[in-house]
Amino acid sequence: MTGDADFLAIGICAAVISLTLWVTFAASRRSRSATGFFAAGRSIKGWQNGFAIAGEFISAGSFLGTTGLIFYKGVDGAVILCTSVVSFLPVLFLLAEKMRNVGKFTLADVLVFRTGARRVRVVVALSTIVTGTFVLLAQLVAAGVLLESVSGIPFGLSVVVAGSLMGIYVFVGGMLATTWVQVIKSSILSILAIVVCLGILAKFGFSLPGMLGAATSNAAAGDAILSPGLIFGQTGAINLISYSLAFALGTAGMAHILIRFFTVPEAATARKSLGWTVALCSIFYLIVIVMGFGTAALLGPDGADRVGAGGNLAAPTLVTELGGGVGTIGGSIALAMVAAVAFASIVAVVAGVVISAATTFAHDVWPTLTRRKAADADTETADAREAKVARYAAVGFSVVAIGLTMAIGDTTNITYFMGMAFMVAGSAHLPSLLLSLNWRRFNSTGAVWGISVGLTSTVVSLMFTEALWLGSGPAPLTIQLPVIITMPLGCAAAVIGSLAGERLHGRSADRDEKFAEMLVRAETGIGAELAETH
Repeated sequence: MTGDADFLAIGICAAVISLTLWVTFAASRRSRSATGFFAAGRSIKGWQNGFAIAGEFISAGSFLGTTGLIFYKGVDGAVILCTSVVSFLPVLFLLAEKMRNVGKFTLADVLVFRTGARRVRVVVALSTIVTGTFVLLAQLVAAGVLLESVSGIPFGLSVVVAGSLMGIYVFVGGMLATTWVQVIKSSILSILAIVVCLGILAKFGFSLPGMLGAATSNAAAGDAILSPGLIFGQTGAINLISYSLAFALGTAGMAHILIRFFTVPEAATARKSLGWTVALCSIFYLIVIVMGFGTAALLGPDGADRVGAGGNLAAPTLVTELGGGVGTIGGSIALAMVAAVAFASIVAVVAGVVISAATTFAHDVWPTLTRRKAADADTETADAREAKVARYAAVGFSVVAIGLTMAIGDTTNITYFMGMAFMVAGSAHLPSLLLSLNWRRFNSTGAVWGISVGLTSTVVSLMFTEALWLGSGPAPLTIQLPVIITMPLGCAAAVIGSLAGERLHGRSADRDEKFAEMLVRAETGIGAELAETH
């Protein structure tokens, strides 16, 4: 980009960030209590929460990474997007209302409702932080690549800027600020995506077949871009099933998604939230598919050189072309606008992940390690301490995430990192959550075994896939995201662990009573956490 274009991009980005910072500081007045900081006072409306949840998906991972993935791999990349929409169904029918009624701030609150076991909190916290780390890496890589491409700021410094902003959002404004930042960015990014989609179709006389024909002519893969197999390769069916399972079921175990149900007043609003989310994401993902094939159609044979090895520059390159090309005023303005909003989108997503990790640390790990909460007769004092710990934990997570992102660099496709996160969530969290809410004999031993095996098997199996294999010769596992192996292992470990725990330690005296209490609370909302009054 030229110097003027650099300043334009930075200026627009600064304007968007300034708006979100204003929202953050405005929200700080309502984020002083634990409920205000961790759950936005449970005062978020259904449409607001729906837009915020959608914001976790309408992100750099889809706007940048998946556009590039479809550019290179065609239909297979589109399939991954479709599974993301399907992923909301398990959340809607199995978890949304029950999570809101049973939980308080974190996933561990649901799992320990019947047992109160401290060790479960620690294990869930570890798994949540690992999952969040994969998401943070994906988004911060995108932030670094994007800001570097549009402003000339080096990748490392770009990551520092994004990481610092996410820390500020969480430290100052808590969940309320994070939610409103997501609402704002989802709205703006959706409008821009619609404009880009219309611009692509206009180039081909609003003929979808015409655009796809140009894509097959110009793409390096040729006609294969419209056929499955470019990602899943020779293991086609198994890879496709495993990849789809990771995205379709992983969402139901993602902590930073599920804790958003604690921000609404009651369970019915949690259900309505997902209706808004599905509608918004469905429209956006259709647009991303058009963008991916449109990039292949418009950039020509040399497109691969312009979008980068990981494909993460496909969307910025596309909008530049639509605006008139590199070096033109229209191209520079189009790129600057899209890049600024995409950057704000990235920061909003990582802020959501950071507050999830910080909440988990402050609410689950810190009291367990210090034994302070049990000793505090004043619950309000204990909750205030947790909120304070969470603020500083957010700063710590931001620093670690910045360091890890700079260490891995900018060449890995960010969609793959997101796949890793979904894989951990689906293998470690989902089985235990479902069993905890529905199986009378589930206990703390089952939770620890299930989460530990799910997490460990995921990390170990990923080390033997092509993306992370460090040994000589081909990788032992040809499945790119082996969730088809790890999810059954996590589920089996949770079941076997529960049975073994009951056999070794005996059945808890109040097992049936606690299960009945949880069931009534989950289905009716009686005893559920109330919204904060102001």
